[in-house]
Amino acid sequence: MSEDYPLSLSPLRALVPHEEWVELTRYTNHTYLAGRVLLRQGEEGTHVLALVSGLVKVVRTDRDGRQRLLAFRGPGEILGEMALQGVGVRMASVWTISKCKAALVPGEDFRRFVENHRLAYPLAVMASRRLLEQTEIHDGAVHERLAVALLRLVEVSGGERSFDLTREDLAQHIGVGRKAVSKALERLGQDLVEAGKRRIEVIGVEGLREMIAGHATPVRDVLHVTPRPVLRRRTFPRSL
Repeated sequence: MSEDYPLSLSPLRALVPHEEWVELTRYTNHTYLAGRVLLRQGEEGTHVLALVSGLVKVVRTDRDGRQRLLAFRGPGEILGEMALQGVGVRMASVWTISKCKAALVPGEDFRRFVENHRLAYPLAVMASRRLLEQTEIHDGAVHERLAVALLRLVEVSGGERSFDLTREDLAQHIGVGRKAVSKALERLGQDLVEAGKRRIEVIGVEGLREMIAGHATPVRDVLHVTPRPVLRRRTFPRSL
């Protein structure tokens, strides 16, 4: 696993001033139950969702029908913005893992919001971190990758420890087979992780951090994350 591996990934809410996030979430809020699709792969990108609460998973279906669980996203994230930035259509689907609340922001309003608040650079930073996240999760031993995935789940969910996920979900996320995940869970042990048929519970956060400590740069406590420096409006030229 790369020594430059960053465990902590900041959502958009942590990259912009508080008042800008509040402005974005003033749009009509909708509540979605677990197991609902919020955005569907292949559909036209007409809007984005500002996730106020809950946990979602981003899933892409390849041409051969194989599914890949690309990422987990939690409160403070923007969902679906890539379809408004030149791609045109959704490249993946977004499914709720838990009950979620999100503000629906029309595409034109979001573009105007980005331009008015000069958010092109913060969005580029966020996109690069997401790309690195998807690349690095496939690097290292299976039990290390699984430990990183579980720690990220705890972080992006705001400190939750119990998740409505299966071994197959985790296998799709870290790019291995279901049996490999089961073996990795056995190696981590029930004092760190308990896995049922449809639920994963993280028992030992510190133990998981110790598991990857020799393979990554020191990371902040995933349950007490210090916010990254806020990128203020006048830091970047209008050409961005």
